[in-house]
Amino acid sequence: MVNTIENLLSRVEVLEPVSANGLQVFGLRRPDVGRLSYLTLDEALKNDLVDVTEIDEGGRVPTLKVSNKADRRLFLMSGEQLLGAKQNRVLNISIMVASKSDLPIPVSCVEAGRWRYRSRKFASSGTASHSYLRAMMVTHVTQSYRAAGSPTSQQNAVWSEVARKLGTMGSRSPSSALNEVYENYESRLKRIADLKVPAGSSGAVFAFDGRIVGMDLFDQSVTFEKLWPKLVRSYAIDSFETSEQPSNLTRDAVVAWLNVALSAKSEKFRSPGIGDDVRFEGEHLVGSSLLVEDEPIHTELFTTSPQTGSGSS
Repeated sequence: MVNTIENLLSRVEVLEPVSANGLQVFGLRRPDVGRLSYLTLDEALKNDLVDVTEIDEGGRVPTLKVSNKADRRLFLMSGEQLLGAKQNRVLNISIMVASKSDLPIPVSCVEAGRWRYRSRKFASSGTASHSYLRAMMVTHVTQSYRAAGSPTSQQNAVWSEVARKLGTMGSRSPSSALNEVYENYESRLKRIADLKVPAGSSGAVFAFDGRIVGMDLFDQSVTFEKLWPKLVRSYAIDSFETSEQPSNLTRDAVVAWLNVALSAKSEKFRSPGIGDDVRFEGEHLVGSSLLVEDEPIHTELFTTSPQTGSGSS
């Protein structure tokens, strides 16, 4: 139920921030721990328990195929970036894949200049798409659910945002690949890697340039720990567009932001995988939550603002 998510947000404990190079991270501690068992994408790939491929030999830009070979469910986080096959993609939504099953998954292209096989299977990039793109795609998917009942993005707008990001960051890619930005800024991203996962947290609110940018909250602290490197990089790469001066946000400001989030309107749609996809819209805020057996597996919220790239298109 949607009020399960609202109840969770109202009871999370916001911790004092940690920071590095202008990025502030406020850990979120849940009052309880999720009960479901599943694998994450990277651990499944590492153990050869999942194959991610083009949907068929010809391929289709907005759809890939996931083959979960494990005896456990597989959790895929929205924004996770996949490299290889005919072009690099990012996941449109968070999704839970049943054990021992194949599932078509909705994705978006983040490499406009390539449509040829580089590999037969996709590999993990170790990153998630940058937070501005994630926020934009939340809005796209919500609109698509309403109009067509499916979680698709506006591909041309995604390509435009990737081009903007490459240009703003001074990255050059022959195939207009978003991943080039992460490769170019790897040395700076490694400095952010000094940030440790806030102890006992199952998620965090991220802020830079004196404003809250987004939040990711999971059902279990172990999931947050596994996805922490991808998440912190996705926010850090956007913080590089601003000054590296420390933000001055306080814990109270984050508590107030979460209280505002509680008033956001919510709509529930059937997920292509297991469970439901709950979408949120509020004043200067969008988000989503994957709900499986009444358990919010991953809840993401983003601030929408005049900042280039962070709003809807």
